[in-house]
Amino acid sequence: MHLFAYGTLVEPPRLDDVLGHKHLGERLAARLDGYQRVAHSTWPYPLIVAADGQSVEGVLLMDLSAYDMEVLDRYEDVDMGLYQRESVEVEAFGCGPRPARVPADVYVAGPVLHTQRSTAN
Repeated sequence: MHLFAYGTLVEPPRLDDVLGHKHLGERLAARLDGYQRVAHSTWPYPLIVAADGQSVEGVLLMDLSAYDMEVLDRYEDVDMGLYQRESVEVEAFGCGPRPARVPADVYVAGPVLHTQRSTAN
């Protein structure tokens, strides 16, 4: 499994700490089209939301196991509705002469953060 990361998980030591082991998969520079990184007045961590014509720069973390994804779901508080995991396609760089389109998952603002963001505006 592959994950597009754009926030704290971009940092290798943080990812390793969260996973509880060293991530040995490749890391490629990547871009996710159709989303925008936004600030949240009451949430200190990065989040993204769908936004036509926008894009987010990040890192494609390759070769994560199903167990790794379960650990990351807990880290991102998916069960609490802070983030939700979506399947997307990212443009990855550094894997040949042209960017490659690669399927991946990404954590986007979940219902709780959407509600808080709407009431904060």
